[in-house]
Amino acid sequence: MVDTPPLTDYLKSLTLVAFDTETTGLWAPSNRIVELGGVKFNLIDGELESFQSLVNPAREMPPEVIRVHGITDEMVAEAPMIGPVLEQFIRFCGTDSILVAHNAPFDIAFVGCELDRVGRKFGENLILDTVEIYRTLFPGLVSYSLLSLSKQFEIAIAQTHRALDDARLVAGLVRHAAAKFPPVTDNDELQRAMTCYQMDDWHSTPELIPDEFKIVHEAQQSGSRLQIVYSSPDKPDHSRIVQVKNIFQLNTKFYMNAYCERVQAERTFRLDRIRSAELVGNKGPGENG
Repeated sequence: MVDTPPLTDYLKSLTLVAFDTETTGLWAPSNRIVELGGVKFNLIDGELESFQSLVNPAREMPPEVIRVHGITDEMVAEAPMIGPVLEQFIRFCGTDSILVAHNAPFDIAFVGCELDRVGRKFGENLILDTVEIYRTLFPGLVSYSLLSLSKQFEIAIAQTHRALDDARLVAGLVRHAAAKFPPVTDNDELQRAMTCYQMDDWHSTPELIPDEFKIVHEAQQSGSRLQIVYSSPDKPDHSRIVQVKNIFQLNTKFYMNAYCERVQAERTFRLDRIRSAELVGNKGPGENG
């Protein structure tokens, strides 16, 4: 058995906030948050405090998302609008905590868009991603979904797809992985050792898409299907055919939200992980309008 170094004083002192959103759809600029949940915790004592609020999205809930999280129009009819909820959540997080989410770009995009709508800034809190943490510290797993990781590492046996419950799963994953964290001693070292984001990193419409990604932008504009060879940290390069929905930027990285014909669902892809791309024709079965 390999000995793991003890947590540094810096890691022991951290206040972390695991958070999660439930939404009306997958693409942040055209959808809304319907629930926001968070768990304040540290690596020694566990959960310290929790936050949860439903949000009135001022629109009807699509049936397909009700089937996922179970939040109905009736449940959010008397809920507060997003502005007051964000104010409460920002106060809950404070200025010194480090946030963490599973597939953080998704939740950052939604919170970032909602902040833009109400003209509010979040702060400079660093944000970690448990997907990136586990791909780095536990390479080669079959799946890095929240439920799969929670089952494999005995955090939970089921997932409710509700914001507070999922935030608690995220907190559990962070505490489980902590023994393998690098021995960082301050925020600067943390940013060098792990992928870190901030809420202000989100840009829903990049001002300039680099030349190497122009074919992705062309596929989005023309409605053409795009065959890509994609490289993931946890699996060999593999081919997919996708239909590009949107391109967005988070920090210095560019992403696309696209319908993947292989899994018949929308997925998020990092553009710098596309090894090759070729236009292959018009939209296929994933086009919904």
